[in-house]
Amino acid sequence: MSYLEILRKLVEFRTYDSDGTHRCTEYLSNELSRAGFRVAVDDLDNVYGTKEFDHGTGTFLLETNFDTVDSTANWTKNPLSLTQEGDRLYGLDTSTKGGIAAVLQVLGNLPRSRFKKIEVLFSTNYKRLGEEIGIEYFLSGNKLEARLGINLNATVHGDRFMVSLGCGGSIKFTVTTIGKQAHIMDPSWQTMSRNAIYDMMKVIEALRKMPTARMTIDDFDIHAGLNVSMIEGGTASIIVPSECKITCSRLVLPNEDWDGVKKGVENALRTVRDANFKVNYFRPEKPYLIDRTNPAVALAVDSVQSTLGYTPRFNIQAGITDCAELDQMGDVKTVTMGPGDPFLASSSDEYVSAKRIDEFTRIIRYVLTESEAPSVS
Repeated sequence: MSYLEILRKLVEFRTYDSDGTHRCTEYLSNELSRAGFRVAVDDLDNVYGTKEFDHGTGTFLLETNFDTVDSTANWTKNPLSLTQEGDRLYGLDTSTKGGIAAVLQVLGNLPRSRFKKIEVLFSTNYKRLGEEIGIEYFLSGNKLEARLGINLNATVHGDRFMVSLGCGGSIKFTVTTIGKQAHIMDPSWQTMSRNAIYDMMKVIEALRKMPTARMTIDDFDIHAGLNVSMIEGGTASIIVPSECKITCSRLVLPNEDWDGVKKGVENALRTVRDANFKVNYFRPEKPYLIDRTNPAVALAVDSVQSTLGYTPRFNIQAGITDCAELDQMGDVKTVTMGPGDPFLASSSDEYVSAKRIDEFTRIIRYVLTESEAPSVS
């Protein structure tokens, strides 16, 4: 089956809800089984496949998450139907699903491999208790054999592939201001009450003064600033609110320490005067950066050079990918590479280049079949 047929099917699945994600899981599982993989699916719809070959050495991992966020009202095309206009293939999450389509096409016709074993993991970001745990859930109960691999996320800049050496982590927390409720019909409400929303304004102003962090790798820059993403509070228009809560997040760059960023948040909050509040931090999501001497990096660079004739530049992912969890929980070193443009991912009228997918099939085939397997020791 061609990557175009596979991508057309993948785009049709509503992988922003549980039913659509489950149906996509069944499709991915069937395609891997058809390619000769032994497949297991867990109760969060993570799809794990393995295939062994007669020759080759070591084990290699291909991984990405395949669920996405819903489309917005700004789409002018049907997000759940692949639309081709020239070289552009429009559809929801084509930035990632284009890479999956390329991989499935290659795996469907792979009689030999430089590796003795190939592992494939298509993970989800299903949530429990407000935390993303798809990849974490899988890794907590399963041990991967691979020590290196590729995370299949978008890395195309212009018309060329880049190799991403890492990704950010994240510090997420809530701040709740505590006021004193009163009914505004009470004559003394202005002196007897305390408006928690007014106090939250002081908190937000302090957090907004936190400096933006920056990291440069080669000639690629990423920045990280704190974002107040949600706010809630109040019960009725005639009641002075006794509580107000904000949810905040801040990307933690690979050149930063998670605990150091947390200390910066705490220092900013210490400047807040005359307000009662409490802070709750979510589970730490720490950043990831692979050493340039790692065999996974060398293999990715060689694959682009040998198939496309140029040397890819390096960057790091501006957001969070599964690379960090694969490293910290699975002891697997991965680079990120895929045919999509990261700046188009999750955007209105998202698209991927058909030419880039075709090139990525050549890259993946080279990664899995050519020359000698790199050392994984």
